[in-house]
Amino acid sequence: MRHMGNYHFTRLEANLERLIEGAFTQLFGRALRPHDIAVRLSRALESAIIPSGDSDPRPIAPDHFLIRLNHDVYDHLLIHQPRLTEILTQHMISLAGAAGCRMRAAPIVIIGGDHALNPGDIQIDARHQNEAQSTTQVLDAGRLEREISRLPLNPVLVINGEQTTALTKAIINIGRGRDNEIVLNDPFTSRRHAQLRLRHGAFFVFDANSQGGIKVNDVAVREHRLQPGDVIRIGKTQLLYLEDSPPGEQQTEMVAPPPES
Repeated sequence: MRHMGNYHFTRLEANLERLIEGAFTQLFGRALRPHDIAVRLSRALESAIIPSGDSDPRPIAPDHFLIRLNHDVYDHLLIHQPRLTEILTQHMISLAGAAGCRMRAAPIVIIGGDHALNPGDIQIDARHQNEAQSTTQVLDAGRLEREISRLPLNPVLVINGEQTTALTKAIINIGRGRDNEIVLNDPFTSRRHAQLRLRHGAFFVFDANSQGGIKVNDVAVREHRLQPGDVIRIGKTQLLYLEDSPPGEQQTEMVAPPPES
């Protein structure tokens, strides 16, 4: 097993401990420690390292990490630490470098909830992106029926103020390529630029390792939970996210006019 670098490993563990303690202690308890997550991540990375097949002699580390947690723990993480995947992504880059490896692409870290897991359980699958697509599709297909029943009310994207596209799937790819669900006629976008994912009744937008990145409300993001009125900027294209409020939420109280004197 390759030595991952004590500095990077300790740093990862310290950050995970800071994230999990406090708000997560009641859910995790002592069944799952920050050290356990750090160890499992580093071992998952090491287990999927492959030899170099080109002029660069450095071995190739996996760049696609699927982390499964207990469903309730996952929900809690999503609410209290929405940047967890971004933080873990940066640490996986550091760990790969400390192991003397390289990655073919910017790493993708996906965290999902699983009702079959106990609060202290964690499952990590590390792969290379060129072989992980089918695994992700199987996972998404399994979630589709459950997620689609929790679809927001009439969610749409308004593209450049002209075209309105209804969002009816749990996974929606956006980009210049013709194989996307939403195809953008914009030379400043990547072939596969962004992805919308339905999670627990809300849409999230993810940067799909694009060249130009994405912005939501003029702020660069890697991922973002969409709220009605959010403006996504991809290349030169503007996408406005809208959804209807559930019945009753926008009802205003009728106040009787004061009696005439």
